[in-house]
Amino acid sequence: MPTRQICIIGGTFNPIHMGHLQMARSAQAQCMADEVWFMPAGQPWQKANIDLAPSDVRKHLVELAIEGVHSWRLEPFELECQGPTYTVDTLELLSDKHPDCKFALVIGADQLANLTTWKHWQSLFDYARIGVVDRVQWGEFKVPEALKRHLMQDRLFRIPMPSVNISSTQIRRQFALLHSGTGDVLETARFKLEASLPTAVFKYIIKHSVYGRAQP
Repeated sequence: MPTRQICIIGGTFNPIHMGHLQMARSAQAQCMADEVWFMPAGQPWQKANIDLAPSDVRKHLVELAIEGVHSWRLEPFELECQGPTYTVDTLELLSDKHPDCKFALVIGADQLANLTTWKHWQSLFDYARIGVVDRVQWGEFKVPEALKRHLMQDRLFRIPMPSVNISSTQIRRQFALLHSGTGDVLETARFKLEASLPTAVFKYIIKHSVYGRAQP
């Protein structure tokens, strides 16, 4: 059976936005991947205190965002797990379930800095290469000392990506302004949200008041 190259992009997707989609495009091109799997987190252990939208809502927002892209799909594995989830366990189970696939786990530069705090982080490389989305694109690729041997072995690699100044936290704050602001503030918030979110995602959040107040 032919081997499929798969990029996995995890996160809370609270909500998914244009930055996530650009990350997927950049990663798929860099890895020449057959597919990109978007994997929303259920109860991420490193973000235990974050006020998450319900998992079924975040799942649906991902589905809306990637609809029509045949090589992108939702992977609900972590949403279906009970309790906190750990990436190393997820990769092990996905590798067992899909022996015909080679995985690349796609993370941000901020996550790279904290990678050695993840559960059994050394074992991550047993199941996947790790691609780091680098919005700087040029200059030195800064890697923690403990990870440099994986860089030399091509188990850790750089994914250049155009700079996209969007974050889910900023988006939730803009929704708070959209609900409480007036005049120019409201108009500016709406403009920023429409530019930061896929149209179907924006419309769903507005219709169902997913983010009706400021969240941390």
